[in-house]
This record gives sequence, C-alpha cells and structure tokens, in this order.
Amino acid sequence: MKTSERDLFARLATSRRVLVAFVLLGTLTLVGVFAEIIASPAPIAAFGHRGVALFPGILRASAYESMTRAEIEELHEGDTAVWPLIRYGPIAPTEEGPNASISLAHPLGTDALGRDLAARLVYGARTALGLSLPAVLLGMLLGVGLGGLAGVLRGFWNERLVRLVETVDTFPAIIVVALVRAIERKPSALSLVIAVALVRWAEVARLVRAEVLHASSEEYVLAARALGAPPLRIFRRHILPNAVAPAIMSSATGVASVVLLEAAMSFLQMGAPSRVASWGETLAEGAGDPSRLRLILLPGLLLLITVGASYMLADALRDGIDPRSPNARKRPGES
Repeated sequence: MKTSERDLFARLATSRRVLVAFVLLGTLTLVGVFAEIIASPAPIAAFGHRGVALFPGILRASAYESMTRAEIEELHEGDTAVWPLIRYGPIAPTEEGPNASISLAHPLGTDALGRDLAARLVYGARTALGLSLPAVLLGMLLGVGLGGLAGVLRGFWNERLVRLVETVDTFPAIIVVALVRAIERKPSALSLVIAVALVRWAEVARLVRAEVLHASSEEYVLAARALGAPPLRIFRRHILPNAVAPAIMSSATGVASVVLLEAAMSFLQMGAPSRVASWGETLAEGAGDPSRLRLILLPGLLLLITVGASYMLADALRDGIDPRSPNARKRPGES
C-alpha cells in the first residue's frame, strides 16, 4: 500500500538526511545566487554626492571589470559604501599577479592568471548549480512526458518510443555534450543545458514507463476503470502521481551527475564559456601545477559536498516514498 502525501511529507520533514542535504545544497545555491554580494569589485551600495547606487556590480558589471582597484576606489572616494566580503571579481586579474599567496585581500590566494581564487569558487557554484538545475528540470519534463506516453500507448508508437528511449540511454552523456560543443560555433551555457537534458531524459523516461506499466495493473486503477472513469482521468489522478516519484529521485541524483559532467567538460576545456568561473577549470589549473594543492582540494571539496548532498537527498526521498525500504525510519507512534 502506497503512502499518502501527508505521510510522505511527514517522513521527509523528520529526516535528518533531508535536512543536511537541503542545508548544504541550499547554502551553495544561495552563494551562487548572491555571488555579486559576496565577491565583486563593485560595492553592494554606495551613497554619495552622485546619488545612491544600488548593486552596481550587477547593473554595471562590465564597467567595473575593466577598472583597476585604484580606479574603483577613486570613483567612490568620499562615498559611504557597503563592500562585498571579497572585493574582486572572478574574471579580471588582480594587482598581486599570478599565484599570489593567501592574504587578507585574497583569502585563498590567486590562480595562475592572477584571478582571486575565492571569487572563482563562489561564481563556480553559480555555474555548477545554475547549469545542473535547468538541465535536470528540462530532462525530467521530457522524461515524464515521453515515458508516460511509452507506458500508456500500445502498438506501433509504443515500440518506437521504447526504441528511442533505449537508443538515447545507451549514449555516454559526455560524448553527446562534447559533440554538441564541437558543432557549436560560439560556446554558451544554454547549449550545455540543452545537450545535457537531451541525454538525461532517457533515464527518467525508462523509470517512468516502468512505473506506469506497474501502476496500470494495480487494483485501484482497475477499480477506476470498472467504475467508468475516463482513461485520461485515470492517468492523471492515479497513475501519473505514482510515476513522478521515481522521476524526482532520478532528478536528485541527476544534479550530482550534471555537476560532475560540467566539471569534467570544463576540466577538458569544453565546458561553459571561458569567461564563466568553473570548479572544473580550477581543477585543471591545479592538475597543471600539482604543487598548488588548494587549486585541487578546494574545488574537489565543493564537488564532493554537492554530489554527496544530492545522493543523500535522493536516498532520503527513496526511503520516504517507499516506507518498506530497509533504511526507512518509522514515524513516532508507529509499530
């Protein structure tokens, strides 16, 4: 017997794994969303004789990227300004030059091109999660739609959809993304999202189709048919909600897969545009200079946290959806 939505939310709300996963992924997401407030050459807000300037690092980012630290300080001389924690962006080289050591101005030093490493890691969170979340959501939408059709349809179209799912599912994601990047004239983050989604949907569709076929033979579905419920209503009310559960679990693990894929593509210099910070690019710099361990350890640690939290969330979702799972914990008061 499947759990109700209320039981599912109660299990998830009392799960420590869900709490830890949400805290870790939520923190990294907030770091990526508010990157300009954490690391930027421009102030968060400035009040002076020129008036009030709010978030100039977002509204006038290109202008500040082309200015030196001295020019920025001269621009805001006499202003009352609120500055970010790190007063450097991820793109422009700093005055300290390449491979600068850890200092108050550069908490993690600089990379081989003289860019602030802390700023690169902060904006790398935006790249990793900003690409993975849209790719996973798009892949889930395609997978649920086509997988549901493959489970409902019979005959010619069912066979074609099943063959399509099996064919796409056999292609290694990194090969498909590499081919798309090679064909593309100008690299862009959008093409990377689309390329990943075109591969990810097949796994979701396979899981959804299996769940649709299983749910179609359940007693509550057969009873609804016997009562004369329309097929579309049966699918929407009784089959689809149960089929979405494995898609959600697959999407949780998909975040980890896409983050690793983006890091691998950036490591091979085939990822996001070069002006975009990436943990994989920082790892590649560390691989070129093994003596600078922080270029390997820091992005590696962030990747470990992201992947571990994603799998932890997927594992907790599986236990919450299936209370018969060996790891599922019983709610207080249950026997």
